[in-house]
Amino acid sequence: MFQPKTLQEMTMPLFVANIILGMGMWTIKRGRILNIMYSMICLVGYCVLMKLSMEYLDTYYLHKVHRLGNLTFQAIFYANICLTLWLIPCGWLRRKHMKAAMMRILMCEKTMEQMGLQKNYRKLYLGQLYALMFVIVAFISFAVINYDGMFTEETPMHIRIVIMLAVNYPVALLYVSDVSFLHWVRYATLRFEQLNNLLQRMLTTTPDSPQHKRVLKMKDEWNKTFTASATQQDRKTKENTDTMRAVKQVHLELIKSTRSTNEAYGIQILLSMTISFVFITSLLYYAYSIFWLPLDKEVFRREMIPVVGWILFYSSKVLVINHMCAVASIEAANTGDIICELYEPSTSKEFRAEIRDFTLQLIQNPLIFTACGFFNLDHTFIHGVIGSVTTYLVILIQVGDLPTGKTSNSTDYIIKYNSSNFTTFDTFTTDVYL
Repeated sequence: MFQPKTLQEMTMPLFVANIILGMGMWTIKRGRILNIMYSMICLVGYCVLMKLSMEYLDTYYLHKVHRLGNLTFQAIFYANICLTLWLIPCGWLRRKHMKAAMMRILMCEKTMEQMGLQKNYRKLYLGQLYALMFVIVAFISFAVINYDGMFTEETPMHIRIVIMLAVNYPVALLYVSDVSFLHWVRYATLRFEQLNNLLQRMLTTTPDSPQHKRVLKMKDEWNKTFTASATQQDRKTKENTDTMRAVKQVHLELIKSTRSTNEAYGIQILLSMTISFVFITSLLYYAYSIFWLPLDKEVFRREMIPVVGWILFYSSKVLVINHMCAVASIEAANTGDIICELYEPSTSKEFRAEIRDFTLQLIQNPLIFTACGFFNLDHTFIHGVIGSVTTYLVILIQVGDLPTGKTSNSTDYIIKYNSSNFTTFDTFTTDVYL
């Protein structure tokens, strides 16, 4: 099995994935020029796919059974276009922040190696592979779900391929971009765990030997052991002080590098979280409205499956991103609890001074993930989204104009609805996501 030895080798899977989709960034000047050219090709190619897709709207696409579905999927379609047009050049714009983050990460890696901590590159490398394999499986499943019912029976295969590429390319971009950000969040979490474990090994307080008993015992045996163990105790004290100073430095650099990464992906996260909240609400409301329509089982299945797929897609973004950011913040904050336990009368003045400085540093530099400063990314945001979605759903259900029962014949309803006037864009966005 491949064993990565450097940071560049460890990040190779995500680097290749970003390059393939047009979002990567080479480190050398010649490579950057080639990368920008390839990104422009991807961007122009996507625009061409969208132009070709729009030419087949009226002929090869089915209609939704409710106007609300047209509006919802039309909004999803245009939102994905905007995100695609932003995500590709975003790979160039975030280079400055990621370069600063990488410089700090390299400093942390060097210091942690001197401290004797494992790099765990293999674990991080395998984590990327597992994440990308999950993305591939989810992407294929998502494409299959949307393919069902998307086209009329006489649609040629080449047109199906063009439309599928146009519709699913933004989904692939969003998946890979989120995985790239979460990789660095996971990296920071792992490094904070290693630092906390190192500090935990310095603790002497246990249930069998609490601090007050050790202080009394130390006072009783001080004269007996002072002469014999003075040199050894001084050496141990100096080692602990040096370790605390190194941990303090690495902890600060990790927080700064993670902040730089957060800034690099800030606008992307802001747009992603906002769009996810809006579409989770609208899709849930549309799913509720489908239950009130007089549809047969086949039509109901064809309508509901894509809706559920998109709800899961947007919900997973909100849950996973915020949860992993919260875990990283909690792990960074746990360091403060550990060093407070290390602040004991039996330690040296220099050691306690380092702990006081470390505590002040943690207060002044907490690890907080934000979406460009508009809101924090943590479990509180998940609670807020759930509460807001529920509130808006109740309001929409109360004031919405929905059928009150399933008394009509489903075939008559569908024929009546499909006879209404559709615009070209309504038709396209309605049926792309069937």
